[in-house]
Amino acid sequence: MNTIVKALERLRQSGQGGPSAAPEIGNPPRAGSKAPGAADSPLGSPSPPARSGPPLDIDLGQLRRYGIFPPSAMEGTLRDQYRRIKRPLLANATGRGAVAVDRGNLIMVTSAIPGEGKTFTSLNLALSIAQDPDFSVTLVDGDVARAHASKLLGVQDRPGLLDLLADESLRASDLILPTSIESLFVLPAGRPHPLSEELLSSHRMERVVSALADPTPRHIILFDSPPLLATSEAVTLSSSVGQIVMVVKASSTLRQQVTAAIELLDPEKAINLVLNQLLGGAGGSEYGGYYAHYSDAER
Repeated sequence: MNTIVKALERLRQSGQGGPSAAPEIGNPPRAGSKAPGAADSPLGSPSPPARSGPPLDIDLGQLRRYGIFPPSAMEGTLRDQYRRIKRPLLANATGRGAVAVDRGNLIMVTSAIPGEGKTFTSLNLALSIAQDPDFSVTLVDGDVARAHASKLLGVQDRPGLLDLLADESLRASDLILPTSIESLFVLPAGRPHPLSEELLSSHRMERVVSALADPTPRHIILFDSPPLLATSEAVTLSSSVGQIVMVVKASSTLRQQVTAAIELLDPEKAINLVLNQLLGGAGGSEYGGYYAHYSDAER
C-alpha cells in the first residue's frame, strides 16, 4: 500500500474520529500568573520576564468570527480532540510515557501546500497546551510571508521574528508578548523585510532557534511554519526542531503532494500527521480531524 495511503488510513482508523479539539479557552488567567524569568542568552529566553503594560488580549469572539474557533456547541468535542493531539507531543518533549525526543519542546506545524489549516491547528494547539498546568507555550509566527497568525491576533505591525533576525542588538525576550491567556506567549512574524527569505535561511536563524530551545522541556516553542512545498524556509526550520506536525486537508490535498512534502523531512525526526476538515465526522463537523504518528517504518 502506498506510504501516504497507509498513514492516512491510520488516521481514519484511529477511532473516535471526530472534530479536532478546542482548547479550554474560556477560563480567565489564574491569579498571580506571570512568565518565567529570562535566561542570560544573548538572544534572550523564550520565557520572557513579566513586562509592564497590558498583555496582548486574545479576542476569542473575533477568532470565532474568523472561523478559527467553532460554534460554542462544538467546543467540548474539539477540546477533547486537541487533547489527543497534544498528549503525544508533550510526552515526546518530556519523556513522560515515551522516549524523550531531542529538542522535543521545539515543534513545527506545517503542511504540504497553503490552505490546509496549519494556522488553525497552530493557534488551537498553542491554546490547548497553555491550558495544561504543567506547561507554557510560545507561538512563533514563522510564516512571515503571510503572517496569518499575527494578523489574526492583531500584531502584524509589531516587531517580531524578522526584526530579531535583522537586528542583532535585539533580544527575543524583548519581542515575545505575554497574552491574556495564562502561559501563552506570542512572537509575531515581524515587520516586512526585503531579505526575509535570506534571513530565515541564515545562521542567525539557527542561533535564534537554539536560543528559543529553553532548557526546560515544559516550555513549548510552537512554530507556525510556511508550507513545505511552497518555500525552502520550512525545510531549513525542520532541521532545527525536534518534532514536526504536518496538517493534511481531507479530500483536498493530493496524495503525491503529501508524499513529496514528507520526503523533504529528516526521517529521524518525530513526524506527526493531523487530518483536518474531515467531513462527516462526529456531528457532521467540517472541523473534523485525526492524529497519528508517522514513523520511518511506514515509509
